[in-house]
Amino acid sequence: MNTQERDFLKIISAALTGQTAEFTGYRTEEEWKCLYKISVHQNLWPMIYEQIYRLALYTVVAPDIRNQWMSETVAAAGRQIVQTERFAKLCETLQEHGIRYVVLKGISCKIWYPKSELRPSGDEDILIDPGDLQKVDEILKTLHFINEESIHVPDVKDEQEISYLAQDNSLYVEVHLNVIGKENQMQRHLNSRFYDSLDQTEEIMFEGHRFFVLEPTTQMIQLMSHFYKHFYGSGVGVRQMIDLILGTQKLSGRIDWKQFEKFLEESHMRKLFAAILNAGTDYLHLDLSMVPKGFVNKSVRPEILMEDMFTGGIYGFGENNDRKLAGFSAVAIDSGESKWKRILFPSRIRLGSRYPKLREKPFLYPCYILRRWWELFGEYGTGREKRKLLKKRMTIAKKRDKVLKYYR
Repeated sequence: MNTQERDFLKIISAALTGQTAEFTGYRTEEEWKCLYKISVHQNLWPMIYEQIYRLALYTVVAPDIRNQWMSETVAAAGRQIVQTERFAKLCETLQEHGIRYVVLKGISCKIWYPKSELRPSGDEDILIDPGDLQKVDEILKTLHFINEESIHVPDVKDEQEISYLAQDNSLYVEVHLNVIGKENQMQRHLNSRFYDSLDQTEEIMFEGHRFFVLEPTTQMIQLMSHFYKHFYGSGVGVRQMIDLILGTQKLSGRIDWKQFEKFLEESHMRKLFAAILNAGTDYLHLDLSMVPKGFVNKSVRPEILMEDMFTGGIYGFGENNDRKLAGFSAVAIDSGESKWKRILFPSRIRLGSRYPKLREKPFLYPCYILRRWWELFGEYGTGREKRKLLKKRMTIAKKRDKVLKYYR
């Protein structure tokens, strides 16, 4: 990790613990710009801004960047208020119509932060019974939402989520039909653990509204599964790690640790969870003494994981989408599936997200496979520069393979 990445973690630590950050600022504008870029890439710029804007050396930052940082932080807080109210109305309406739902991530994690606005989110996620999709679709439309993907397609219940956008752009909602997805063997294995999730819920209060969330053990398994899924995709961000650490801290007394341990063992996540705990204690300086000692392994270092997080950003794509091919070889490590099969013959669900017409006409899968091959040839197969790009991305994928193997 470089200086700004380490300082980023120090500032996050101060925000989460209420302590004074071991950070006095920088003397050059370039260093400040680097810190700003990291905070944006990790979607945690409000948390960083709140800790640094009073520092004397902050005046070194160019006025345009200072104003942008401040305005984005204020705007994000305002958006969260509007988003929460709109989301609460949706959830209340679903409940009035007898629709069972559960909030995934988002608000269910915000309640663990010292201030909810420190964890901005661009959307909200709910899980419903696939059998209620038609009713939920009708309710969302009466509340002036537009669905980005039609629900009237074959095998819609095999898809992970349907996205909806409020007509006034105040809220983006992903309606999940399953928790993790069914695109590959790894996802199907993880997803099988959540067949009764709607029976494993509890109510929370947030900003004066009631929401249904997963009960503690199921929620921790869901968050860890979500982390693992993205870790084995292109990558995962620091915020997802913080969610897991704070959830561990706040829910520890209500987690069935034996059940959680069994889940980690069966899913090859034991070392990964140990690394996350070590990041929480060694870099964020959070008290995790309530975690059973059997989960702690100080020999599993988190530095490789955190370097991977900083390289990939919150969604794991990295600079210029350079980690685009990393997920294909990563899944091969987890499930033994051929990466070339995944690249050349992606699942219909994955291909359908790229070509919406395929969702409506699954029998056209062979045609869209040929189209995909042609696009891959155009992207990587013609010209020296494109072949260099392919080599670069494959090298990055191989480097990530070493990271993944270390934490298995």
